[in-house]
Amino acid sequence: MERVKGTQDFYPQEWALQIALREAMLATGRAYGYQEYEGPTVEYLDLYLGKSSEEIVTQQTFRIQDRDGKALLLRPELTPTLARMIAAREQEIPLPARWQSWGQFYRYERPQRGRGRSFFQWNVDLLGSDSPISDAEVIQVACALCAALGLEAADVQIRLNDRAALEAALTGELGVAPTQIRGVLQVIDRIEKVGPERAAGQMEELGLGEGQAQAVVGYVQEPVTEPMSRLAAIVDQLQVSGHDRYVLLDRSIVRGFDYYTSTVFEAWATGDLRRAIFGGGRYDNLTQNVGGKQQVPGVGMAVGDMALMELLSELDRVPDPEEVGPAVLVTIFGPELQEASARIADCLRKRGVTVALSLDPEQRLERQLRHADRIGARFALLIGPDEAAAGTVLLKDLSRRQQEHLEAADLNVLAARLQSSD
Repeated sequence: MERVKGTQDFYPQEWALQIALREAMLATGRAYGYQEYEGPTVEYLDLYLGKSSEEIVTQQTFRIQDRDGKALLLRPELTPTLARMIAAREQEIPLPARWQSWGQFYRYERPQRGRGRSFFQWNVDLLGSDSPISDAEVIQVACALCAALGLEAADVQIRLNDRAALEAALTGELGVAPTQIRGVLQVIDRIEKVGPERAAGQMEELGLGEGQAQAVVGYVQEPVTEPMSRLAAIVDQLQVSGHDRYVLLDRSIVRGFDYYTSTVFEAWATGDLRRAIFGGGRYDNLTQNVGGKQQVPGVGMAVGDMALMELLSELDRVPDPEEVGPAVLVTIFGPELQEASARIADCLRKRGVTVALSLDPEQRLERQLRHADRIGARFALLIGPDEAAAGTVLLKDLSRRQQEHLEAADLNVLAARLQSSD
């Protein structure tokens, strides 16, 4: 039986890598004061309609119905859920609030390198402040994760823009009609994929003149030398921590979500992968859009596991996982010593040692030791008739091919030895 297209199987070794990545993310957020939270994986479709990306909601969601016929979806992202949660307790939650989460998400799109239909994602959001310092902090958290994973500015480039300033320029000096703005922004968001010529053609289809479309494409691709006020304040704040080295101002960064109001950013891999790794931006109206009585400005980002893991694999910088196997396999010498083995295994677990106990008292000791090797146990512990009579255990270090007898009564010393990596 095949797995569902676009989903992933995680065997113990692969899942250990996922956990290592998750812990690197959450530890980075904790260092900046971000608390962990979670929401449901199933939401009402209405929560996302008109509040997320139109393309994602209409074309890339897994939809189901409850027994009352209400339309539900498997969450494609988390920001609308976050806004709903904040709006539900807007009088109780102390602001500014720094929240982070790591969970599973679903999008019905074409699976490709770094993108699937089921994926894990780290979400970082700062709510209750409209200061550009808030925007800078979320970007700092992103840069800190890159640094923690060994990704330098030569590996990842965070492209930064202000959508409000871009819209003002489009409707002002470039003459784009307000009714055309949404379509033009959608074309700009795809310019990296389709290229400048095709993007200009698509803008002409929206009603822009040929020269006007060329001017818009030229404007968004022109290098930015003097950032506007909000971006300048963000860059100044990033310079304090030295994280500005990751950042490049880029007017072509728009992001496809309808709720973004000003600052937007995307991190792009600079090597062979050549794609966006993660992104985020400012959303100042979303809590009201989902029923909140007051405006709670917010800024956040989302980092998916698949594209990031592709980049880390390409650069040979995948984080080291914790050991998957148990620290020790406690063998069973024979049926008459099964109880003694089970008792010492239980005592070691209570002292924090990860222990697997052999299950077949009749199995030959040689096969038990071979199994210990296969499951990655560092040690094997044997209690034979001689050990049972002497009140000792035989501890075999499987990696060093050494062994020694220890007093079974001194379990604290034994536990410390088993937990040691030396």
